[in-house]
Amino acid sequence: MIDEQSRNEDLELARAAIDGDEKAWRRIYDETNHQLYNFLCYQTGDRDAARDLMQETYVTALRRLDTYRGQGTLLGWLRAVGLRKTLDWRRRVSLNIRKLATYAREYTPLASSGAEETFPGLGDGLQAALDRLSPRQRAALLLRELEDQPFSEIAAALGCGEPTARVHYHRACRNMRKWLENGDDLVFSGNAEGAAS
Repeated sequence: MIDEQSRNEDLELARAAIDGDEKAWRRIYDETNHQLYNFLCYQTGDRDAARDLMQETYVTALRRLDTYRGQGTLLGWLRAVGLRKTLDWRRRVSLNIRKLATYAREYTPLASSGAEETFPGLGDGLQAALDRLSPRQRAALLLRELEDQPFSEIAAALGCGEPTARVHYHRACRNMRKWLENGDDLVFSGNAEGAAS
């Protein structure tokens, strides 16, 4: 149970931050970021995802700090915001992995388990098809399908224009569909067609 004094201090700090006091906001961040990051790491099992979610949490907190009523600690309130972000993230990741898994099961014959570490449950066929794509096609496909990134972000990551990012993505989809539907001998085929695009 937190004491009344701590609750009042957190509430005053939140009110100061709401009123535009940058030092108050900096203090909130400094006093909570390590514990919030650790919490998000435990929730996601992924340090990079935890960093992204922590940033999203603070952005949301900055906009909605006026909803903090001092009923618990600021850290507890931030953890609740972070938890909602984590649940949304899990739903997105789960949905995208299910889409890829369904796609793989539709177009690959019985797969062995060599690709388990990269894409659990998807098998060698899908991993070999992904490996066959050019690095830009593979990045565009994975950023779009697994991370649900907009094409503007994909373009920035690839260092190209948005139309070019769209081309990489669509070529990746076309190549994956063709290789998986045709039952190409993907496990032994090397990086032939996609590498040049």
